[in-house]
Amino acid sequence: MISETKIVPDIIIAEETEQITINKQKLSVCYKILKMLSVLIILGFIVGHAIITGYYCNSRVMYYGMLQYAYVNSAKIAVCLAFLVISLIVTKRATKPSSSAKSRNTTLIADLVANLVFIALLTADLVIFMKQFDNIDYGPLTIINGNQTQIHWYTKTKTSSMVQVGGDVYSDPAASHYHNVLVNGTNFNYAIEGFDQSFSYALPQETKKFIVMTDIHGHDEYLTAMDQDYDFGLFAGDYSYGGMAFEFSKTFKRAHQKPLILAVGNHDSVGQIDSLVTRPRNFYQSVNGVSFYVIYILNDESLWSAQRVNHDRVDEALDFINQNAHLSENDSHVFIVSHRAVYSAGENGSDAYFTTQFEEFMATTPLKNIRGVFSGHDHVFSAFKKDNVMYLVAGSGGGPLDGMMDMGARSWDTEEISGPLPEKDSSMMGYQHHLESFVTYTRTEVNIEPGKIVYQVRDLTTMKVKTTFGQVIQ
Repeated sequence: MISETKIVPDIIIAEETEQITINKQKLSVCYKILKMLSVLIILGFIVGHAIITGYYCNSRVMYYGMLQYAYVNSAKIAVCLAFLVISLIVTKRATKPSSSAKSRNTTLIADLVANLVFIALLTADLVIFMKQFDNIDYGPLTIINGNQTQIHWYTKTKTSSMVQVGGDVYSDPAASHYHNVLVNGTNFNYAIEGFDQSFSYALPQETKKFIVMTDIHGHDEYLTAMDQDYDFGLFAGDYSYGGMAFEFSKTFKRAHQKPLILAVGNHDSVGQIDSLVTRPRNFYQSVNGVSFYVIYILNDESLWSAQRVNHDRVDEALDFINQNAHLSENDSHVFIVSHRAVYSAGENGSDAYFTTQFEEFMATTPLKNIRGVFSGHDHVFSAFKKDNVMYLVAGSGGGPLDGMMDMGARSWDTEEISGPLPEKDSSMMGYQHHLESFVTYTRTEVNIEPGKIVYQVRDLTTMKVKTTFGQVIQ
């Protein structure tokens, strides 16, 4: 039997080929539309995240809050944009008319699934971010301010500010989430309008123990969990990442039990925090025979340049100490606080100008009884001792730790280093005065005892004392 061969006219083949091409083009257009929607959603999440940050964290200047978001989350944004670029390239190649149906469908389905997973991750990230804006009030925070006390608190709704101290009422009719009231005195009971409980505040009659922390960067876990066995707290700056007011209030949401002395760090200097901490950048504070000279030596033109040392401000700060040296002439112990360190084994190390000027200052200043210099900025703990003066970089109180890989060509080959550093680290300055450095979350407890000061460095992850330094008072 002879089979019949069916001849299909060329015109029919051409029509079918044309129809297949049209279908491919329609499918390609559909995929591209779907892809563009995915791109818009992802970009929307990025922009929305930034807008929320700008509104909640720096509502005074919305665009600046968004810039802060971009700076703090630059790695996250880079990953998002890289994902979008790769995904667009994959989509473009897969939707070429020359690609096979199987290859195209497999690629596009995989790409679609990846997009959905990515969007889900962004959604989870946004939910986690929003959780920090708890629908609760934070504070109050009591900040030592000369013979007065600054009371700061945050409310979930905008209200006026009113504090009652005995028969006196301190108020500000302007509605705000952030409240600051300056109260006369350093020993009183007080009540805040809108809070169910009342509070008490008192400086110790005698300073026996204070703590030093720094670089919390909005992470309040260690600060909230630790005990209250100290007279007051000294914080060397960087309460946030981008000067965000909400981060500042949230960081100290449970800290009303103890009075605080606050210095300004580079991450605090260009946002709202600077307006919440109402003291000048350079100031003097005495607490029952213990004096603190808090200085600021950094740029503040932008968040990006704020960590750089400003030479003019170094000169101004050291002049400020000398001009006010008489204020502490009757105090037994004097400490200097600067966010940037004189000596540090950390990532940033020393600034040559600041260190040189400070060493000259120490040799010529009329200031007496200088016991120590407290700093932060580098997220590692470092201790130096020169001429019986302790130089302590207080480490991180919550911000990400500086890993050893960040230390460049310095001596870090383990998570701890002890004793004088090799001379190859001389560019760091002070290498020969080095005592000990390590990478962990810490707070330093300064115990003032007859004839000596004991510095206990506590590991905040275990709450155990990691190391101790003694200082005999001559």
